Amino acid sequence: MQQAASLLAAGALPAFTAAPALAHTPYAQWDIFRKRHLQLLTSHADLAGDDIGDIWVEILRAKLPLSRAMVSRAHDMPRIAALLKTNQSKLAVLSYMHARMMFTGEPPFQDYAPMPLEVLVDDGKYLLVTRSDLPLHHGFLITATLMSEAEKLHLIDPGKGRFGMQLHAGARAFLNGEKLDMPASDS
Repeated sequence: MQQAASLLAAGALPAFTAAPALAHTPYAQWDIFRKRHLQLLTSHADLAGDDIGDIWVEILRAKLPLSRAMVSRAHDMPRIAALLKTNQSKLAVLSYMHARMMFTGEPPFQDYAPMPLEVLVDDGKYLLVTRSDLPLHHGFLITATLMSEAEKLHLIDPGKGRFGMQLHAGARAFLNGEKLDMPASDS
């Protein structure tokens, strides 16, 4: 131990000493985790939306097993807004009311405006929204998968979007009957 202390003092182990400091921060692991799992944000503050998220994830897991789809539950709606705004998550299940308020920056979401949300699917009360930078083929696959169970999930035609939100380009491509060539490797 004394030898290690003297080596540290002499500057002989700078890389070794930096590694433990980095290992204690969760951010690198979180980044890897969120890239490997398709997460739908829901909130404990909206139990109906949380239930819908569970049902939608069940379909995604069954039909897109490599997506490793899962629900990630936030404590409240402002936390969902924070995770979307900072690009820590790309998808959320939101009631019409919360989607409109988040998109327009109404309280309690004024600190997160503008929120570039787009619609993937709509069940008449809840939306699956995404950030506008969700890759085209991801939006297409998610929409196609959920819409394949539209009757069971009570999904409706989202039209051109809701409350000024646009349809995500992938959702629009699917709903227009377009075919996409999926990239060889996911981005």
